[in-house]
Amino acid sequence: MRKWWREPLVHFILIGALLFVGHYIWAQHVSKQDYTIHVSASEIQRQAEIFASENQRQPSDEDIQALIFAHVEEQILMREAQRLGLEADDTIIRRRLAQKMRFMINEDTPPDLPNDAILKAWFEENAALFVQPEQRAFIHVYFSPGSHNDVSAAANEALSRINDQNWKTLGDPFIESNSVTMIDADGLTRKYGKNFTDKLFALPIQDDWQGPISSAFGLHLVRIVDHQSKDTPDFERARPDVERVWQEQSLRAANEQRLVDLLEKYKVEVEGLDP
Repeated sequence: MRKWWREPLVHFILIGALLFVGHYIWAQHVSKQDYTIHVSASEIQRQAEIFASENQRQPSDEDIQALIFAHVEEQILMREAQRLGLEADDTIIRRRLAQKMRFMINEDTPPDLPNDAILKAWFEENAALFVQPEQRAFIHVYFSPGSHNDVSAAANEALSRINDQNWKTLGDPFIESNSVTMIDADGLTRKYGKNFTDKLFALPIQDDWQGPISSAFGLHLVRIVDHQSKDTPDFERARPDVERVWQEQSLRAANEQRLVDLLEKYKVEVEGLDP
C-alpha cells in the first residue's frame, strides 16, 4: 500500500487535481469579482463634485441616486462590451487611451530657471524669438470689383476727394472692420493676403490717404494712423519673455523625451518594409 503512494504517476495526478481545484476556485472568485460593482464613497464624492461644477449647485439626494445609477450602468455596459471584445480596433477608444497615457507621462510644472550665464547664452542663441516685428495700424475704404464697372477708376476718383470727414461715406461695405489696430505682417497676411500686406508695409509713414492697393477682396484706400518699428530688445528688457519661453521649451523637451524613452521599450515592425 505504501508503495502505491510513492508512485510518480500518483503524485502527478494529485498535483494535477490540486491545480484544477485551485484554478476552479480562483476562476469562481474572478467571475464573482467581474459581476460585482463596488461604488466607493470617494467615487460618490467625485461624482458629486463634477455635478456641482457643471450645475453650479450641490446635488440633492435624488441627484446622488441618479449619479450612482449612471455610474453603475456605465460600469456594467463597459464590462459587457469588454466581454464581447467591442473595444478591439476601435479608433475612438485607442485615441482616448493614448490621450490619457500622454497626460500621465507629461509634466505640467515648469523646471527651475538656470543661472544668468546659462540663460543669457540661451538668449543669444535664440534672440530671433524675441524680436518684435514692425506693426502698423490703419483705416481703409474698400471698393468691391462686383460693384463697379471699373473698380480701379472708382477707387482713384475717391482718392482725389477723400478726407478724414467723409471717408466713412465712401466705398462699399466690407465684411470686417474698416479700422485695423496694431498688427504685424504675419497677422495681416492671414486676414488680407500677402499682396495687400506687402504693399501696405511698403507705404511711407504719412498722414495722407494712399493707394489703391489690392487684396483678395478688392481694392483699398488706406491711411496709416500708427506704427511701431521693428524692435530687438536686449537681455534685460526681454528677461520676462526669455524666462517664460525657456521654461516652456524645456518642459516641452522633457515631455518629448519621456515619450521617446517609452517608445524605446518597444520594437516596431512594419510589414512590407525592411527592418
